[in-house]
Amino acid sequence: MQTPLNLDLPEPEWIGLCRAEVAKGKTISQVARECGMPRSSLSMLLSGDYPAQSLDLVTRKYGQRIVQIYRDAVICPHLHRSIPSDECRAHAEAPMTTSRPEKLRQWRACRRCPLNPLPKDADQ
Repeated sequence: MQTPLNLDLPEPEWIGLCRAEVAKGKTISQVARECGMPRSSLSMLLSGDYPAQSLDLVTRKYGQRIVQIYRDAVICPHLHRSIPSDECRAHAEAPMTTSRPEKLRQWRACRRCPLNPLPKDADQ
């Protein structure tokens, strides 16, 4: 068994959301059930004993769902942070602009995003 890396990296937001739900009085089993995650995995994540060297895989698998459930938000792949669902929709519905490069990059990213809330035929 490999020893976990102790890099003192910031805790992912979704783990903090799970921790907050447990602090509100829910059991780890309840939170795990709501998120579709194995209870033992969530327990190890919250205690800091998760054996993986990286949280990338578990973040891809559960992070989006947890943020959606507990914050009504999405983790924007372009911005690399969570944003409210209505902000995501506003980015997706925004018209293409060529006057500001960052807005154009966001527009292009929204067109390719698997989390885009608009119907697929709406972005044509």
